[in-house]
Amino acid sequence: MDIVLFQPYLDGRGGAERAVLEIAKRFSPTIYTFGYDRGRGFPEFAEHDIRLLKPSAAGAAAGALCSLDSDVRMGQVSSAGMTLLGMKLKDDYDVISAHLMPSEWIRNRNGRVCWFCHGPTVAFDLGLGIYSEMLRERSPFGKAAFRGGAAVYHAIEMPIMKKMEKICTCSGATKEKIAHSLGRKDAEVIYPGVEPKEFSCRDYRRFFFFSSRFVPEKRIEFAIEAFRRFNKDGKWKLVVAGGLFGNARNLAYLEKLKGMARGHNISFQANISDSKMKELYANCYATLFSSIDEDWGIVLLEAVASGKPVISVDAGGPRESIVHGKTGFLVSSVEEMAQKMRFLADRPDICEQMGRAGRRRVERNYTWKIFLDKMEKAFKETAKM
Repeated sequence: MDIVLFQPYLDGRGGAERAVLEIAKRFSPTIYTFGYDRGRGFPEFAEHDIRLLKPSAAGAAAGALCSLDSDVRMGQVSSAGMTLLGMKLKDDYDVISAHLMPSEWIRNRNGRVCWFCHGPTVAFDLGLGIYSEMLRERSPFGKAAFRGGAAVYHAIEMPIMKKMEKICTCSGATKEKIAHSLGRKDAEVIYPGVEPKEFSCRDYRRFFFFSSRFVPEKRIEFAIEAFRRFNKDGKWKLVVAGGLFGNARNLAYLEKLKGMARGHNISFQANISDSKMKELYANCYATLFSSIDEDWGIVLLEAVASGKPVISVDAGGPRESIVHGKTGFLVSSVEEMAQKMRFLADRPDICEQMGRAGRRRVERNYTWKIFLDKMEKAFKETAKM
């Protein structure tokens, strides 16, 4: 099967990039992107056929306009979207696999598109908490520009949604968002997974672990405050590790977190290797998760594949991947998260029991093989093969 894959940027190491990499390993597609940084993104992408796109005149103009409020990433996304909107592929292909906003706009002038919605596209829905978070710290001009951009986005997106041959998504929670925001109720849920053999449990040391990109939407301060309430005797440690896209907003957020953490035995590790991340999973006691409107959360699967329970906020994708009381806990407040940390800390036997149950559940339900087998079926449906 000849597959052409569109992913706007490959300079991160999030769940969407991981899913794209697994698709690349199985299907060897031609990958179109506007940027790939081997140092910040997954280095394995360099082994594949990556073709860098340049913004069109319309894309460059849109990017410049959206960057006026110093929002570099939004400018890049807008530039990519307007470029893809006018792009007509010359490649021979069976199906186009589109990922992350605004790759779906390639459908405007090209057919046989299977769009995997990882979630961020529907962040422009005013009813979602992540929309409010993205507006909160902007200047008055930035807020007006963002709202205007949302209106333009919907004006372009809705006609494209009517033409889209196939939509897949990462969770039932995101399927509901797509139905509510984009009017498509037929999205197929295909859970991204992990390779269990790559994760292991070595020890249950006295530290909790939070794996996340350093962006405000991940709401890391929620977990830090919970840990501070739990760790009043100072005998435990919290490690926060993940990717840092170094724009002013994210750097300021990390400094805010460091201020909250000062004097509470909390450490931060940015842009560490996969091997170091797996080492932290393997040796931590349990993991924490507090993202806003998280659509799925591969990091939760990585944690339970490492034999560690997860204490997560009770919202979005975690409701589907975590079995409350068996593989982890779903909580509704900072205080409740602190209480569950104390519960596990005082009961190491239950902690290990939950970890083993989580590992078994991942092996049965959330592997990359299961994901890729279902994606192959979706590609064939889209290509009508």
